Amino acid sequence: MLRFKAALANRVWRRLCEPARRRFQQSLANPAAAQSAVLKRILGRHSQSTYARGLGLTPDSSYAHFSQTVPIANYADLEPFIERAKQGEHHVLCRGPIRAFERTSGTTAGAKWIPFTDDLRGEFQEAVRAWMGDLYQRHPDLAGGRAWWVVSQLPPEPTVTSGGIPIGLANDDAYLGWWERKFASWLRVAHTTDLTTAAHELRMAPDLRLISVWNPSYLALLLERLPPDSAHTLWPALRIISGWADAGAGADAQAIRKLFPQVTFQPKGLLATEGVITIPWGAESTGTLPALHSHFLEFQHCQTREIFRTHEVRLDEDYEVILTTSGGLWRYHLQDVVRVTGWEQKTPRLRFLGRADGGCDLRGEKLNPIFVQGALQKLTLAFAMLAPAENSPTPGYVLFTSDPEVKAAALDAALSANPYYAHALSVGQLAPARIFLVSDPLPTRRYLERCVQLGQRSGTVKPAVLHPCPGWEKWFCGKFRAHP
Repeated sequence: MLRFKAALANRVWRRLCEPARRRFQQSLANPAAAQSAVLKRILGRHSQSTYARGLGLTPDSSYAHFSQTVPIANYADLEPFIERAKQGEHHVLCRGPIRAFERTSGTTAGAKWIPFTDDLRGEFQEAVRAWMGDLYQRHPDLAGGRAWWVVSQLPPEPTVTSGGIPIGLANDDAYLGWWERKFASWLRVAHTTDLTTAAHELRMAPDLRLISVWNPSYLALLLERLPPDSAHTLWPALRIISGWADAGAGADAQAIRKLFPQVTFQPKGLLATEGVITIPWGAESTGTLPALHSHFLEFQHCQTREIFRTHEVRLDEDYEVILTTSGGLWRYHLQDVVRVTGWEQKTPRLRFLGRADGGCDLRGEKLNPIFVQGALQKLTLAFAMLAPAENSPTPGYVLFTSDPEVKAAALDAALSANPYYAHALSVGQLAPARIFLVSDPLPTRRYLERCVQLGQRSGTVKPAVLHPCPGWEKWFCGKFRAHP
């Protein structure tokens, strides 16, 4: 009966996904038209919100008028309007009721409150259906079993804002469309926030065909709770593992690939609480594709600061993502950095490089995660994370790594490719870097556990090569290297 239900639910979902897949496929030759239609839809629906009306937007505003009128905004710019919406005021940033506020927290800032609306759910759903439609077409045997999904980690108990709006969605099914929610229990193995319980549920799922997680290290934590080398016998029909593989997640993704050599590992698209930026598409592994029919996307060049639309970006250039959604985010500076790696017809393939924020600047050295990622890749492929030293007489950095071969002098030399770091080091503003040899057998697990303690959601913690918080010396097991 279980196999029959899974097959029926998959057949229904595949048929629901097919129109979105076709729309996406047809738009690859003309991404400009697809994105123009998205902007027109958002303006037609939400230009009468308080925020948009105050800027003079109308349903018929052109892109030229939109780009000249609407400022690029960070969270602090929109926060006064979000606070009004949290208190129950209607139609502040967008039209229609806010179903919940999703909280997202970074490593350096307090909680951000992202409105979740029916229209925004539709934009998420469009992207997920296009992605899953492509997966079903390329891997038709996925329809023969269930999937295990991790979308988010839920708050411990439901709460509401001062205006009575729920904080956090009731469950992960809220991201799905009506039909998907109806068949959710047939489509997927239940996901619980307790990994021991999740491991038990997965032991009972021999028909598992798809695993979808964000951080690959989260899957590694789950596998620890299963008998050694049992995954292949527990899930003989497993076909796809989907997870992050870019930026700091590369090593964890490679570890999962080695554990499941017969299973296709599909790098995850770039998705944030705020919206969908890219989705996986096809067998290509050099980049994912912009979610052309979900939100309106713009890209700010990392060097020139010029703004480009999706069809205007250039090969091998780096851009920060600007997002406009039906959830009330207008030209929102997401601070995720992507690189154009190629083309699918006339649509750019994008690879996530890291965050533009989350940098460290103890003495004017201006380190950022993308630079540090490149520097560490030259030194080691093992676990490695740079963080400020705690209680150091002279400020400096510690590299927490499981690689005993990394030398402090080599680390300082690599970081000195940044002239600001080199200057601060040479004049004594920064102490020489130190190496902390991590003896934890699973350092990514310890990293994840502390991030949860710092207020992040375990299912969506992104691997970090540069963490701005000190105090990791007390968290990891290990010791400082006595000699540089």
